[in-house]
Amino acid sequence: MKLPIIKQDLKSVLLNQDKNELITILLNLANEYPDIEKSLLFKYAPNQDEISSSKKLIQEYINSAKRNGFIDWRHVDHALKGAELTLQKAEGKLQNNEFESAILLSLAVLNPVVRMLKYSDDSNGSVGSVIHWAVKMIDEAAGESLSRLNVKEQKKLFEAVLKEALKSQYSDWNDIRFNLLEACTYFVANKDLRKKLEKQLDTLYEQEGSSWSANYNQEQVLLLRLNIIERCDGVKEAERFIYQYIHHSEFRKKAIEMEFKKGGYKKVVQLCLDGEEADKDYRGLVHEWREFRYQAYELLGEVENQRQLARELLFKDEYQYYLKLKNLYDENEWEVILQNILDEFERMNFQPSVYLTILQEENLTAQLLIYCNHHVSKITDLYPHLIKDNLDEVITLFIKYIEQSSEEASERRSYRNVCRVIKTFKNACGTIHAHKLIGELIEKYKRRPAFVEELGKIK
Repeated sequence: MKLPIIKQDLKSVLLNQDKNELITILLNLANEYPDIEKSLLFKYAPNQDEISSSKKLIQEYINSAKRNGFIDWRHVDHALKGAELTLQKAEGKLQNNEFESAILLSLAVLNPVVRMLKYSDDSNGSVGSVIHWAVKMIDEAAGESLSRLNVKEQKKLFEAVLKEALKSQYSDWNDIRFNLLEACTYFVANKDLRKKLEKQLDTLYEQEGSSWSANYNQEQVLLLRLNIIERCDGVKEAERFIYQYIHHSEFRKKAIEMEFKKGGYKKVVQLCLDGEEADKDYRGLVHEWREFRYQAYELLGEVENQRQLARELLFKDEYQYYLKLKNLYDENEWEVILQNILDEFERMNFQPSVYLTILQEENLTAQLLIYCNHHVSKITDLYPHLIKDNLDEVITLFIKYIEQSSEEASERRSYRNVCRVIKTFKNACGTIHAHKLIGELIEKYKRRPAFVEELGKIK
C-alpha cells in the first residue's frame, strides 16, 4: 500500500526544531551560500560603525559583479544586493524613528550606485529604482524628523544631505541633486540653515548658462527657492516670487493654478495668452496654455470664445473638444457647423484621426466610404460601420486592398499579413466571397509557392 504524502510548510518544520538544530541549519546554509552569511551578519551582528560596514558591503557586491570594469545587465541585480540590504536596514531605522541612521544609510547607498551608472547596463532600470528608493528614504526621514530632533541634530542631517547634493558627480544627474536639495528645505525654519541653503542655490543658479538644459536647471533652483519662501514667508511673498519669474513655464502654471483658486479667470486668460506668445516655439506648452484658457472661458461663461478655441483645439486632433463644441450650439445650428468642420478637414492633405472619429460618431457612412476609397487599407478597421447598408461596397474595397497587398508582397511575412486581412474579410463578408478570392489568388500566384502555402492554411 502506498503511504500518503504529508505536506508541511517550512515555518511549521522550523518551529519543531530546538535552538541548536536551528543554529546548525543556518550555519550550513551560510557555508553553502556566502550571500546568506553576509546578509545575516549585516542585519544581526552588533557593529559600532554601521555606515562603514554598509559602504563596504555595497562596494563588495558591486566589485564582484564587474567584468573587465563593466557590469552587464545580467549582473546588475547582483551588484545592487548590498545597496538593497542597506536600504532595507534604513527602512527599519525609519520605522523606529532613528532618522539620522536612516538618512546616513541612504546616503551611503547613493554615492556608489550613482557612480555605477557610468559603467553598467541599466536596461532593466534596476539602478534607477535603487536610486529612487534611496532618495525617497532621505526625503521621508528628513520630513518626519523635524518634530522629533533638536536643532543640533537637525543641523547635522542638513549638513550631511547638502554635502552629498553638492558633489561634482551630480552635475551629470541634476535631478538627483535637486531631490537632495529639496530634502534640505525641510530644515529651513532655522535661519542659519536657510541662509546657507539659499547661498548654495544662488551659486548653482549663477553657474548655469543659456542652453535648454541650463534654463531647466535654473527653473528647478527657483522652484526650490519658492519652496523655502512658502515654508517660511507665507502666501503673499510666494505670489510675488511666482510673478517675478513668470517667464518660466512652471511658474506660469503655478500662477494659473493660484488665479483659478482665487476666481481670477480673466487673469488666467491673460496669463495663457502671454504664455502662448512667449512659448510659440514649444507646441506642447502652447497646447497646455490653450487648455487652461478654455477652462477659464468655461468658468467665465464666454460662449463665443469657447467656440473659437474649441474649434482650434479640435483641429489639433483633440476629439474631446468636438463634443464640447457640439454642446455649444443648438441642434438647428449644428448641422451647418458640422458640415463646415468636415469641409475643412477634407481640404487637408491628410486627415487626422479625429476626422474619422467624427464620421463614426455621426454615422456618416457616405463620407466613410469615400475615405476608404482613398485609403483602402482602412477598410479593415472601418467595415463594422459600413457593412450593414453597404455590403457590396465593403466587399469591393476588401478585394481591392487584398489584391493590392498581394501584388506588393514578396516574402513569407508579407504573405502572412495578406492572409490575416483575408481572414478579416471572411469574418466580415462570409466564407463564399473569401474562398472565391483565395482560389483566384492561388491561380494567379502559383509561381509563389510560399504564398500559395500560406493561402492554403486559411480554413
